[in-house]
Amino acid sequence: MAALLAGAQAGMIALAPGLLERADPAPTRVLAFIVLAMLGGAAWFAAIGPLERLPPRRVAIGAIAVFGAAMRLGWLGTPLVLDTDALRYLWDGALVAHGISPWGAPPAAGVPQGFGEAGSALHAVLPFAGLRSIYPGTAQLAFMVAHWIAPWDLLGLRIVMLGAEAAGVLLLAALLRRVGLPVMRAAVWWCCPLLPVVLTNAAHVDALLPPLLFGALLATLSGRGALAGGLLGLAAGVKVWPLLLVPLLARWLPAGTRVPAVAAFGLIAAATLAPMLATVAAPDAGLAAYAQRWLVNNAPMAWVQAAFGSGAGAALRPLVGLAAAVVALAVARQAPGEPEALLRGALIVAAATFYLSPAQYPWYAVWFLPFAAALGCRALLLPAVLLPLYYAFFPLEALGLGAVFAQGVAAIHLIGVLLMLGLSRIRQPGNQ
Repeated sequence: MAALLAGAQAGMIALAPGLLERADPAPTRVLAFIVLAMLGGAAWFAAIGPLERLPPRRVAIGAIAVFGAAMRLGWLGTPLVLDTDALRYLWDGALVAHGISPWGAPPAAGVPQGFGEAGSALHAVLPFAGLRSIYPGTAQLAFMVAHWIAPWDLLGLRIVMLGAEAAGVLLLAALLRRVGLPVMRAAVWWCCPLLPVVLTNAAHVDALLPPLLFGALLATLSGRGALAGGLLGLAAGVKVWPLLLVPLLARWLPAGTRVPAVAAFGLIAAATLAPMLATVAAPDAGLAAYAQRWLVNNAPMAWVQAAFGSGAGAALRPLVGLAAAVVALAVARQAPGEPEALLRGALIVAAATFYLSPAQYPWYAVWFLPFAAALGCRALLLPAVLLPLYYAFFPLEALGLGAVFAQGVAAIHLIGVLLMLGLSRIRQPGNQ
């Protein structure tokens, strides 16, 4: 299985130079990339059981650490594969490093003084240049650090995200020990073949979430309210959705630690979110445009729009947001019990947020996949195998078959999860 996984990664890396999004890559090349990604994913999925049952000895841990690191290091020098978000990360990082607000004028307003030729070259290829930044404060700090490490270079971003991944797997191992679950489940997460593509090659900022969320859960279980609240506030400054975990963590924290938790969370969340939210009413606000218009890889919502028109889709957006909030509150109503239940609650909230989101990019699965790995939930690890089908969007859209993707291919990752959840429920002893 390791050889198949390594071979699939090597094949994908070899295909990478011909998969630039702006170069309209050949459909056959994209298909080959998808096949290799899913083959590697299938090999990893088949190895989950043996991996998590391995005794946590130094030799095994060392071998797995090296294997996972090698998968990522192979991507460091590759061009972006069917993705351009990191270009905006580079721009935002340069703005912050130069003391300019990334939520001010959008890039279309021009190139700031001092950006030089490198800034002008990046400006010419920026995606969504007419919109202000959609990324909150914690993400912006990471972009700034990346700019300090390697100005205008993807390598800086990749180093930052690789560091976050390494911190995340170490904290996951600590969390598994604290909860009493098999510590080698951290190896399942570290060896997931989707991660080198979306977190190393594409350098998606979602890599920052696992260490912050694992840290917040560890602090919660230790009764350290201020630390838990602060880390959750930082997580909300990466992507806004961790706000939905506030009720769960508040429920689990001892009563005497909730005030400092709320204070720390409120202070840090305000610092990381307020500057962006202050511009949300602007006609070129990136967050508002995302909330109102983005619809990617979500087949059920695409079906609604196809059947009832775009107005129905627009009406559905606040309802799915409300549904995510209801799930978060329902999960938090359950009284604290065994520590494993806290991870289960976080998994439910994160997975529900993903599957209710109008946009379901593969890298968004980083929200829930590490919790699924921690709990050994195969059904919610399956998306790591199926989500590479997202890349079929590009050739299908180029061929005028966007609807085939939106209403057909995009349904596969959801159907797979639902089928596996159903089978697991049927196989429960009480249902036989």
